[in-house]
Amino acid sequence: MTVAAGAPSSTGLEPNFAAALAYLAGPFSGILILLVERANQYVRFHAWQAVLGLGGLGLLAVATFLFSFLTLLLSPLAFTTMYRISEFVAVLWVGGWVWCLVQAFTGHTWRMPVAGRYAERLATRSMPPSAG
Repeated sequence: MTVAAGAPSSTGLEPNFAAALAYLAGPFSGILILLVERANQYVRFHAWQAVLGLGGLGLLAVATFLFSFLTLLLSPLAFTTMYRISEFVAVLWVGGWVWCLVQAFTGHTWRMPVAGRYAERLATRSMPPSAG
């Protein structure tokens, strides 16, 4: 679904460019865009999805990586298994980041499986009444 049209972005950028910029540095750039964007729901959706989706996946990747070293005390097999899981989550994060970046830049809305629903709710709920 393409929905980059609508209210102009309060960032001064084209909406699809501002939405892609929200993903550029993961959740950090998403937070920056949320602080600036007040008018465009499309841009706010992608910023929230960067914060929730990529931020959540990033935390999961770090947590599994740290946990893998804790399992080193148990056995080498447990360590290897957890380390492989942490590698998989990290690759999933990079793949999700690239996919979301491309989708936002091309003007498409793709919802991450869990975070997309919440991002959509937050993007519409947090819109100021006089946006536009």
